Amino acid sequence: MKAIIIDHLEGVNMEQKITDILNILNSKDSPSQREIAKEAGISLGLVNTLLKKCAKKGLIKIERLNSRNIKYILTPAGIKEKTKKTITYVKKSYQAIKEIEAEVLKLAARAEKEDKDLYLYSDEEEDEILDLVSLVLRENNLDFEIFTAEEELANINKEESLLLHWDPDLKVEHLEPVNIFI
Repeated sequence: MKAIIIDHLEGVNMEQKITDILNILNSKDSPSQREIAKEAGISLGLVNTLLKKCAKKGLIKIERLNSRNIKYILTPAGIKEKTKKTITYVKKSYQAIKEIEAEVLKLAARAEKEDKDLYLYSDEEEDEILDLVSLVLRENNLDFEIFTAEEELANINKEESLLLHWDPDLKVEHLEPVNIFI
């Protein structure tokens, strides 16, 4: 059973890599395999294999410009496949955002019911999850405070507060922070 799950995950991962390659081909004019590998974060050999797979599926056309240069052209089937994958990605992302919103509102209601102050913690400079959680709380007129350094957490009283976070490595001695993803 474990092997089947791993095979499935590897298949999903390969499909994501193909999607990445299709997106790169759509956005760049005649990228080399080396440029595709760098942008997709995969090996040159894997790019070569996946490009051949895309060509075999009819998603791209390979055109030899000269003895050294090859051009990869997205076919109508490739554009259709890229569009489908993009729509699926957007739908899954939207669903994930809705689930985060629901969890945050559930936890905020818990804090209100227990008469606790609500705190958010993130030590990242650019944190899209913090932006999302803050937006959800603001849209619902809920009070909260943001902490960006672990040292600041020392001043929080465990009995009077609920600390929300999403850092799987966060450990605070005197608090029981709530990871919104667990």
